[in-house]
Amino acid sequence: METRSAGQGLDLFRIIERMLAETGSEADWRVKDPDIRIGTQQVADGRFADGNLHIFSDHHLKMPNVLNAAPAYLPGFWHLDPKGVRSYSSIADRPFSPDMVPFKYAKRFYGRLQQQFRDKRRSRYGQMKDRTEVPEGAIAVFFQGSYPLDAGATSFSDIAVLKDVLDGAGNRPVLVKPHPLTADIDSLSALLEIARNDPRVIPTQANVHDLLAACCACVSVNSGVAAEGFLHRTPAIFYGASDLHHMAETITGPGQFAGALERAQARTGGYAQFMTWYFRKNCLEIGAPGLEKKIWEIFAEAGFPRAKFAAG
Repeated sequence: METRSAGQGLDLFRIIERMLAETGSEADWRVKDPDIRIGTQQVADGRFADGNLHIFSDHHLKMPNVLNAAPAYLPGFWHLDPKGVRSYSSIADRPFSPDMVPFKYAKRFYGRLQQQFRDKRRSRYGQMKDRTEVPEGAIAVFFQGSYPLDAGATSFSDIAVLKDVLDGAGNRPVLVKPHPLTADIDSLSALLEIARNDPRVIPTQANVHDLLAACCACVSVNSGVAAEGFLHRTPAIFYGASDLHHMAETITGPGQFAGALERAQARTGGYAQFMTWYFRKNCLEIGAPGLEKKIWEIFAEAGFPRAKFAAG
């Protein structure tokens, strides 16, 4: 394992470390190489051709002997993927249709997620405990900072997203929530300037679940808040690549927002099936039965079956 996962939890890494110890192998924790950045997908040399499995935290390296790991969009769920995490995960390439998941099965899992997150107003990042009154039918725009641009997942900045939304929002209020960790002073200043000149724009620090419960659409480049919105049956609109795109509208250029919003409003179902398919089938859930079996299967697909560790 090439790095400790600072600030994002270590649950999956600790489980993997214990699994390897049980085979007689050892996990070596390292700081990642400085030339491997957020958007790095390949390196030209053979540094990973050493016979070891390298697991990177929150990266998108597509190389032999490499996996990428990161928390998924809801606490307790993780990605462990040969292509990348979140917007770059292999889930983006997999087909989804609501009829792939029996509704009775999906309803139980979806209901559990709603109780854990929606009903408790719980999110991945800390949120206001006080409830905030939100205009019904507003559009909620969630800023993400520079990460999606740095990762190559979009050509839109947060401010560019907001301006495009305003061009197609009509008279709807537009609530804008800066990211709790990655908000930058330039974007915040630009947001306040736009709000001074456009009465539709309302900057807010409200709890995401207050926003999602009332808004008509959740808009971002590719934020995981969309998954939280699905627990409210709130449609999502993305301005970049996302592995949640199966249940969202994706905008590829300026001037498409009004049409995307109209299509999003027409969506009536499939949220329970999608959330079950995404998190139960395609993610790792900490503490779930069969978790270690799934991890070994991912290792084996990467060329590292359990017997290879035991032999080492």
